Amino acid sequence: MSRIASSIGRSGKHVEQLEQRRLFAAPQATSVFADNRGEVQITFDQPLNPTTVNTRSVFVFLPGPDGAFATADDVKIIGRVKAVTGNRRIWFRPAEKVPFIAGSSYSVKVNSKRVFSASGQRIDGEWNGAGVRTGDGNPGGDILMLSKRDKGVLPTARFATIAGNFDVRLFTQLTPLNVVNFLNYADDGSYDNTVNQRNLPGFIWQTGGFRVSPTNTFDTIPSKTPVANEPGPTQATRGTISLARPNDGNPATDDRGTNQFFFNLVNNEANLGGQNGGFTEFGEVTSAAGLAVMDAMAAFPTIDGDPTVNPGQFDNLAVQNSSKTLDDAIADPQGTLVTIRRISIRNKVVQWVF
Repeated sequence: MSRIASSIGRSGKHVEQLEQRRLFAAPQATSVFADNRGEVQITFDQPLNPTTVNTRSVFVFLPGPDGAFATADDVKIIGRVKAVTGNRRIWFRPAEKVPFIAGSSYSVKVNSKRVFSASGQRIDGEWNGAGVRTGDGNPGGDILMLSKRDKGVLPTARFATIAGNFDVRLFTQLTPLNVVNFLNYADDGSYDNTVNQRNLPGFIWQTGGFRVSPTNTFDTIPSKTPVANEPGPTQATRGTISLARPNDGNPATDDRGTNQFFFNLVNNEANLGGQNGGFTEFGEVTSAAGLAVMDAMAAFPTIDGDPTVNPGQFDNLAVQNSSKTLDDAIADPQGTLVTIRRISIRNKVVQWVF
């Protein structure tokens, strides 16, 4: 704000404009996301100085052999730390070469003495509870929190896609076998960078069978032990996620599936509800915003990706723009294909007091 001072001199009364000053509020965290595989995202209400967001200011720890946090045997998780989303978000992810057991509880600390806003203010980090802005109105105060497994009956899977993020509530009570099957792939990273392999707008889009590897190749996701179909009373409603089955006419395998699944873009109950005993819907998108991202994934153009070697396999392979070809997909799958970067389970975040 500006200040105006009046003074009287020999020449008479005059007004003098003093320096212009601006008051800067300390940055506060407005939301926190932490998953069961060690990824943490802390979003602030203003841009941070990205040079202050690093492994010297953001720390994630596992408890040591004593099972307690903030003791001498805590184990620091090695990972990547950076500022993203216009420098408003702190993003941490464990290094790929460092084992992290899915479902482990871990602590998070953001050091307010080291993290500053773009305007030079220290963060205002005192924890006030999940979904509540941090701080007490004054610069300073570390962000201290614990990330723990959600023990509720309806855990939520976070899908981080090329079109945005959305959440899926899993039906652990209605379809326990299929939820466990899904988690077996998600928890070990099998679904990281999985490809939208079959995109049929107005019907479904299917994924889970193929992925882009860390070396930017187009790979098959190895399948695990097949899981039995668990059709429920409501079939294929919009926003549900369904187990894909081979549909090969073999009674011994047609009622089972492995890693592939699909999203119902519309109510497909009349079409799929009674087909070969119906399909297992083992979760559903949780919000209208999530449905919009699901629809955005279906809006990408498609190519006939492999018409000669495997006819029918990739007839509707989703690509990032209509100029892409099969050669592009082979040469640069990361820059060509439509992918889900990560699938994980949302953790419960609580205050860390020690």
